[in-house]
Amino acid sequence: MTITNQLRHLAIAALFGLLVSAAYGAPVTFSAKDLCVEGVAAPLAVEVAETQAQRNRGLMQRESLAKDAGMLFLFDGPMAKGVGFYMYRTLIPLDVAFADTDGRIVSIMTMTPCPHDDPRRCKVYRPGRAFVSALEMNAGFFERHGVKKGDRLFDPTEGRCDLAPDDEPMADND
Repeated sequence: MTITNQLRHLAIAALFGLLVSAAYGAPVTFSAKDLCVEGVAAPLAVEVAETQAQRNRGLMQRESLAKDAGMLFLFDGPMAKGVGFYMYRTLIPLDVAFADTDGRIVSIMTMTPCPHDDPRRCKVYRPGRAFVSALEMNAGFFERHGVKKGDRLFDPTEGRCDLAPDDEPMADND
C-alpha cells in the first residue's frame, strides 16, 4: 500500500471516528425557531442544527419526535448534489426535504433507521441537487400535508404561515 493510500485510509477512519464520537460525546444542544412550510397552515417548531457538531448529532438516539416538530439543518454554503444524509444511530423513520438558497424544496425522501453498527453500511439519502438546508420531520409528514418538490420553507410573518412572502414582485405597470 502506498503512503498516499495509507493517508487516505487514515483520513477516512478519522472522519468516521469523529462521527461516532459525535454520537457518544458531550451533549449537543440546539436552538429552536418557528418555520413555515408552504401548504402547512401553522408554523412548525424546529430545532436548528447549524454547527458541524449539531449537524453530526442531528436526531441520533431520539426515540420520538413531536408530531409537528422537526430539525432544520443549515449549511454555510451550497452542498454538492452528491452529498446526503444517513440514519446512523437514528431510531425513528424520518422524511427529509432538501431546499435551495431560495427555500425551494428540491427533493423529498423518506429515510429509514439504519440497523448497522458500522456507519459505512448505512444507506446515504442524496437529493441529486445542490442544497443549503434540509428539514427532517416524522416519516409521512410531507405526504400528509401535500408538501411537494417546488414548495418553500420560510420564516413566519407575524407568527403566521399564511402571510408568506410573494413569489413574484408586482411590476410597476400593474
